[in-house]
Amino acid sequence: MSGNDPTGLSHQKLCAVEPALSSIAPLRDFKSVADKTLFHAGPPLIDPTSPPAPLLNGILAAIVLERWASSREEAEALFASGEVKLSPAQDAGIVTPLAFVVGSSTVCLKVSDLNQTDRFVLSPLNDGPPPHAIRFGTYHDAGLTIVQSLIDGVGNDLANALKAPIPLLPQMAAALADGDELHGRVASMQQQIRAILDTQLSPRATKYLDGAGQFALNAIMAAAALMIEAGAGIPGSRMLVACGGNGESLGFKVADAPDKWLTKPATRPIGGRLPGLEQTDALPAIGDSAVIDAFGFGAACLRFSPEIAGSLQDQFDRQLISSAFLDDRAHNAFIGPHPRLGNDSIRVGLDLSQPRECLGINLGIVEETGKHGLIGRGVAPWPQG
Repeated sequence: MSGNDPTGLSHQKLCAVEPALSSIAPLRDFKSVADKTLFHAGPPLIDPTSPPAPLLNGILAAIVLERWASSREEAEALFASGEVKLSPAQDAGIVTPLAFVVGSSTVCLKVSDLNQTDRFVLSPLNDGPPPHAIRFGTYHDAGLTIVQSLIDGVGNDLANALKAPIPLLPQMAAALADGDELHGRVASMQQQIRAILDTQLSPRATKYLDGAGQFALNAIMAAAALMIEAGAGIPGSRMLVACGGNGESLGFKVADAPDKWLTKPATRPIGGRLPGLEQTDALPAIGDSAVIDAFGFGAACLRFSPEIAGSLQDQFDRQLISSAFLDDRAHNAFIGPHPRLGNDSIRVGLDLSQPRECLGINLGIVEETGKHGLIGRGVAPWPQG
């Protein structure tokens, strides 16, 4: 696609971004937040008073963590009063995973464009491993304790360990070559960032990172969002510049109308279940990590990650997930290669007008009632139409 056409120009602007993990601090240090405002993944809710159960758990957890209430029961009463305002995180330059809800005290990663440092996207610090992490849609004291520890000092320790911005494109290229698809598997990316931070880490920050095996994922989310958003505001461009699910709708924005959410009913991820959870039902796609797949990583890069592709083998065998995800056809809907990734078969920048044999989002599967949290991993097919 020519760089002279609008969509090609958006792709050029995407490729011009140099994302770097630049700082770590509470949200309020980066942005002014209106009183009693919380930020959730995806587009606006159909009915903000009645969110899906896992997202409601995230909202109640955020209310308690913001100290607007001291218990779940008090948080429920406050939410029912209508005093709490919910807003799509991406409208505020934030990307948040799954059912995790961000408030002003949430400790965030800041990913900036080294070529234009006033441009940045924020993402909350990863809230640790399953089963009780808040992002998986359950409300549990253990999950609250982890996030509170980040607020109380671990976040500051990590900020002190980050002595200089960490450019992320070289790390991404190396991670892809080492078996990450940069959504479900981020082990190599995590190792690279740890190698930079480790010599400066406090014991409590080291303990946190030992448990938060997907710490790097939140930085990848912010970098992907920063890069695709750079292509916004070009009349006639068809490239997606935002994407996320809220558990009921999948929303996205297109470059030529970047202030308008377009929505479709979110699909349920197709994938295996964790032992003992085989009969549970999946919540439709939730999370702003969909920006990773809209960039061109995640589901489109399954062929580079034998570990993730192997975990989905049964779904491929039963033709529940298209085998096109396992070869170059997975990038048919994307605009063109990125010069810094070292592999021209990886195309970036999603153009929904392009013919495709497959398109989806590789994400954790959240149980829909809010009782069981993470129940597996799979691919949520892109909605039809």
